[in-house]
Amino acid sequence: MRPLGIPTVLDRVIQQVITQVIGPWFDYEFSESSFGFRPGRSAHDAIRSVQSYIREDRCYAVDADLSKFFDRVDHDLLMARVSRRIEDKRVLQLIGKYLRAGVVQPGHQKTEKMAK
Repeated sequence: MRPLGIPTVLDRVIQQVITQVIGPWFDYEFSESSFGFRPGRSAHDAIRSVQSYIREDRCYAVDADLSKFFDRVDHDLLMARVSRRIEDKRVLQLIGKYLRAGVVQPGHQKTEKMAK
């Protein structure tokens, strides 16, 4: 089990706006074989893709869940890559804050995410 960071309604709105604006700037670079959290793609699409690979006699399909990816990814490196496309420092600061946002667990203090 992993703790879920459940943002406030305002944070969800802000995150959705950021995603809708900058998502297309990055999505075109992603692999056609990538389906997770991509607009217009679903788990069913991934299954259909694997089924077509099987019909083509391909031997391998990979299903990966990168546990705690955003907790472990080098935030400085990630933000450097993001800043190549986004010039607005306020947006970059906001994205950085969301990356570092902690989790409040019932009966506990807020825990900060560990950034490398």
